[in-house]
Amino acid sequence: MLALTRIWIAFAALGAGLIHLAVAAGAPPVLLVVFLILGAAEIAWSVTTMLKARYALRQLALVGALLPLVAWASALVAGEAIGVTPETLPILPLASATVLDLVVAVAMALSLRRSPDVSPGPAAEPAAGWTVLGIAGGAIVMSALTLPALGQTQAGIAALDGPHNHSQVDLPGVSEHEGH
Repeated sequence: MLALTRIWIAFAALGAGLIHLAVAAGAPPVLLVVFLILGAAEIAWSVTTMLKARYALRQLALVGALLPLVAWASALVAGEAIGVTPETLPILPLASATVLDLVVAVAMALSLRRSPDVSPGPAAEPAAGWTVLGIAGGAIVMSALTLPALGQTQAGIAALDGPHNHSQVDLPGVSEHEGH
């Protein structure tokens, strides 16, 4: 296992965790707790994996990567009975998080298949230039999947109406029609 592969898998878990936390913000109470716990666990696993230079808790990570998919698929089936609507359970962000979680699950399954009893030791580090390029590339891919998904959650939509919405800048002493 290359060290960069481990970082990319950790980035995938980080992106999925951020999406699940954002979905939790607008979810019905039962799902709020589920997605809050899952999102926090994904972020904690991601950070631990980056710091320890190996996959942490591989079997638990495999199960944990599949739990969000089970949670939101079950919620869709239960629907109105638990207060789930397309607004409270946004499909596109959850689909994006599912892609990221499936990457983690496949990586954990492959890792367990290669060495089920012993966690592989620290991976060989590529040259510094390749490391920087690999980390930047992984961050770009994770951001490309995560940021649009975050914007489609209730938290992302509410952010557009909050104090950070700068669609127009008012400058003192400058009118809209001056200089035209």
